[in-house]
Amino acid sequence: MTVRAGSSRLLPWRRAISAAVVVALVRPTDWVIALAGFLAGGGLLLAAWPIVVLPTPTGLQNLLAVPVSTLVFGSPSAGLVVLVVGIGAGFAALVALGLSLGAWTERRLVLDVAETAAEEGYAIRRPDPAAATAPGLGRVALLRLASLVPPALMAGAIWPTLYDVTYRELILPEDLATPLPVRVIARLPLPLLALALTWLAADTAAASGVRRLVLDGRGVAAAWALGWVDLARRPVRLLVLALLGVIGQLGSFAPALAASAIGWGLLRQTLEDGRDLWLQVAMTATWVAIWLAALALASVGAAFRSALSTLAVLPAAAALAITAVTVADADAST
Repeated sequence: MTVRAGSSRLLPWRRAISAAVVVALVRPTDWVIALAGFLAGGGLLLAAWPIVVLPTPTGLQNLLAVPVSTLVFGSPSAGLVVLVVGIGAGFAALVALGLSLGAWTERRLVLDVAETAAEEGYAIRRPDPAAATAPGLGRVALLRLASLVPPALMAGAIWPTLYDVTYRELILPEDLATPLPVRVIARLPLPLLALALTWLAADTAAASGVRRLVLDGRGVAAAWALGWVDLARRPVRLLVLALLGVIGQLGSFAPALAASAIGWGLLRQTLEDGRDLWLQVAMTATWVAIWLAALALASVGAAFRSALSTLAVLPAAAALAITAVTVADADAST
C-alpha cells in the first residue's frame, strides 16, 4: 500500500531542517548524484564561471554584424543556414540532456531520501515494491519542463524593459566602475524580484509534484496540479524551506567558487608573465584543489536541498507526528 503525502502530519520546521542535514550526510554516494543534478540544472555555468571569459559588447557586435545584416537585408547563405540550424539543434540537445539527467538524479534522490529518512526514524517507510515501480525519468522530466512555463511567461513580460535598460547601459553607461549586471539589477529591482519569486514558486510546486509522482504514483498532470495545491495549502512552510535549500546550496560553494575565480586570475597572470616553472605548477595545483573543493561543497549543498524538498512534504513517522501534536497543543494552551 502506498502512503499518500499529506495523509499524516509533517515534520516540524526545525526537525525537517535538522533531518535534511542528517539525511544528506549519511549517504556520501548521493553527493555525486546530487552534484550531477546540480550541474545539469544550470550549475555547470556557475562552476565554469571562474575560467570562462565572457565576450565584450564590441566583440559580440563584430561577431554578429555580418550574419545579422545578411539575414535582414539579403538572402542567407547555405553555410549560415547550416550554422543556425546546428546551433538550434545543439541547444535543444543540451536542454534534453540536462532535463533527462536532472530527472534521473531527482528521482533517485527522492527514493534515497525517503529510504534514509525511514531508516533514521524521521518518516514513514516506503514499501520497496513502490520504489521499484516508481515513474521513470521521462515523466519527471515532463513535469519539470512544465514548471518552466510560469517563469518563462514572467521573463517574456519583463523582457522589453530588461532589453531597454541593458541596451541603454551598454551604449550610455553612467558608471563604468560598476559591472553591467549590477547596474541592470539596480535599475530593475522589482521586475527581477518578481521573476525570482515566480521561479521559486514554480520550482517549489514542481518539487512537491515530483515527490507526488515518485512516491505516490500519481500521473504527471495530477502530480503537477497537486504540487500547486500543496503550495497553496502551505505557502509559508514550502517557500521558506525551499529558499533555505537554495541558500544552503549556493552558500555552500559560493565562497570557494569566488576564491577559485580570484585564484584563476592570479594563475593566468603568472602563466602570462612566464615565471618560475615550479611556481606555475604549484599555483595550478592549488587552483585545481580550490575548484574541486567548490564542487565538493556544491554536491553537499545539492544533497541537502534535495533532502529538504522531500522532507518538507514527506509524512513524519508516528512518534514524531505525536510529538508534533503534543508541541502544537502545548503552544495552543499557552
